[in-house]
Amino acid sequence: MLQDKFREFSRDTSGIGQERVDGVNRQADALMVEGHPESAAVAEWKDGLNEAWADLLELMATRSQALAAAFELQRFHRDARRALAQVRHKEKQLPEEVGRDLGTAEALQRLHSAYEHDIQALSAQVRQVQEDAARLAQAYAGEKAADIRRHERAVSEAWAALRGASQGRRRLLRDTVEKFRFLRAVRDLLLWMDGVRLQIEGHERPR
Repeated sequence: MLQDKFREFSRDTSGIGQERVDGVNRQADALMVEGHPESAAVAEWKDGLNEAWADLLELMATRSQALAAAFELQRFHRDARRALAQVRHKEKQLPEEVGRDLGTAEALQRLHSAYEHDIQALSAQVRQVQEDAARLAQAYAGEKAADIRRHERAVSEAWAALRGASQGRRRLLRDTVEKFRFLRAVRDLLLWMDGVRLQIEGHERPR
């Protein structure tokens, strides 16, 4: 990974460079302490060297920060695309069948409860994308910020649509189960009334 390679390069360069700069500074200090006739020039060269070294360290730090920011932005886009794909995949798995009798309707209801528990695991991914987008959008401007918001909006809208479809199916299955239970109760009551009628008609008529 480019970020890791540059971090290693920066660490090695800083270590080696600092040793070399410290060594030259010690030489310069020794020359000035000894009263070298070019002490003024030595001091000037020492200051110039230290300033150049500080500039180089700042450049490496800036480059490292830029790479870290670019990596974080790329990771956000990857996570957003992955979350969006998973949400849409789950929505495609949502069946339309409600069952043709009470047994199948209740079985589908149980399956849907497991499905809702399954999609709930996606909520953490969606929330992470939303939180990352809110943080990154403040760090960027222009097209990049707009692109971050577009990705977050696509994930949030797909998640809202999935939850809405899941809740709608839950209500539909509940209504279907209630309908079949009502029809079963009606059928049982009609059968009971038929039985009572047969018992009544089966008795001898009074003379």
